[in-house]
Amino acid sequence: MSALEKTLLSDDERESMTANPARQDEAFLKGAYAYLSNTALTARYSVISGIIEEHDCDRILDIGCYTGGLRASLNRHRAYHGIDISAHAILEARKSYSHIERTNFTVGDVRTVRFLEEDFTCVVWAGIGFGYSQADNQSFVDLFDKTCEFCSEDGILIFECIEGYSWIQTHIERVSKILNVLQVTYPLATVHNKRTLFISRKI
Repeated sequence: MSALEKTLLSDDERESMTANPARQDEAFLKGAYAYLSNTALTARYSVISGIIEEHDCDRILDIGCYTGGLRASLNRHRAYHGIDISAHAILEARKSYSHIERTNFTVGDVRTVRFLEEDFTCVVWAGIGFGYSQADNQSFVDLFDKTCEFCSEDGILIFECIEGYSWIQTHIERVSKILNVLQVTYPLATVHNKRTLFISRKI
């Protein structure tokens, strides 16, 4: 698909695809997530990696990793495992970052996948949307439970959502203790440029 075709999605079409767990590969192929690769929004990864550095996390799990952009912002000695439900997104991630030591990518649903690693000192879930909650609220609850389950006892969790989705705080507080909340605006980004980050510790 050409770059021109990818720009023809309306806001409603983009949101319809990205909010549906069953359409994630289609969303990637049709460019519904292309805005995340814009330089104005890739700065998100620097913010998240800075939090990881502050807490000196050695093993990072990136849920919904898209094409693995967070890997590029992390110190290379830190182990990184990205998971995404889109096979094509993971294919691109592997092309870009699999040469880095201690880097792995998995295609799958985090609710059912098993990792070789026993646990992770940091679990990142960036870009939380309505998809699972619209289709099945229990699945959304299960996602937060799984996120916490993969985190080590002394590890941290980083949740990032679009500013208007800050209602997820209730879910976060159910599984962890919030350490800090950041409101970050990326003024040059044209789509979802206001973000809320929750940094929490497993309880």
